[in-house]
Amino acid sequence: MAAALVNMAAKGYIKIEQTEDLVTLTKIADDASTPLEPEEDTLQWRLFGSFDTFDFSHSTPHLADAAEGFRIALLDTGYFLPHIGLSVPAWAVSGIAAFLVLFVGNNLVHQSGRALGYLIFATVGCFVVAVRTLSGTVEKVACRIPGSTAPKRPWTGADSRPLYFLAGALVGISLLGLMSSPIAALLLAGFAVVNAVFYFALQGPSATGRALLGELADYKKYLSGVEGDAISRTLASDQVPSELDMKRAYAIAFHLDLGWGEQFVEAISEVVECAQVFEKKNDDDHLPSLTGSR
Repeated sequence: MAAALVNMAAKGYIKIEQTEDLVTLTKIADDASTPLEPEEDTLQWRLFGSFDTFDFSHSTPHLADAAEGFRIALLDTGYFLPHIGLSVPAWAVSGIAAFLVLFVGNNLVHQSGRALGYLIFATVGCFVVAVRTLSGTVEKVACRIPGSTAPKRPWTGADSRPLYFLAGALVGISLLGLMSSPIAALLLAGFAVVNAVFYFALQGPSATGRALLGELADYKKYLSGVEGDAISRTLASDQVPSELDMKRAYAIAFHLDLGWGEQFVEAISEVVECAQVFEKKNDDDHLPSLTGSR
């Protein structure tokens, strides 16, 4: 999303302003010489609506709706094959299996029902949040592995938060194991690992997407070797560059801009992730028509 916003600013549709960690977007045009991509058109339609400004001060259902619309528009490009629907029966089967492990042939039924309900709810909640937000943290860890050629992006508080939720899920599973049996705890942990692995494994590029990724890999190699350092050193991290262009948008998408771009991503990603995970979407919202948006 951050790269898309920078690209929209480069095309003259919005203006990005920043005061310390607060990012504010101002809509300055409905039409420009360069048309928006469908996912960018969806994003600006949902972010602004009848208003001309939007700020990332806190998570809201409005922001969650914009992020969801942006995600769906990206999937509609045909570059990705999420297959998230296939994970639904897997979660259902795992839930039934976990119930049988915990309650059939174990003494868990003799525990306090209310306390047990709270513990199960907290454990499942922590695990779901951890899985949905862990990808960025994994990328940060991967770039620090010896031999990795990826730029070493700064570690931030937003990267630590998924680990806290993961630790909370592990503590919950351990407590359920103590209340039931060690075997039950191991089986629950196994179900969690399998679901987490397949949640990410089911998401991948299509044949068209893989071809595009090859082209992007070549451009990333060029950008990182020729202009990556210059982009990172252009301005202080708390100042919006006076000129934003598509090159900087690509640098942010490739995690090459470790200056303002990294700070910009950090400033909005935490709010966006919280909105996606915790905020309820409105059932009466619909995706805008993308016809003629190119």
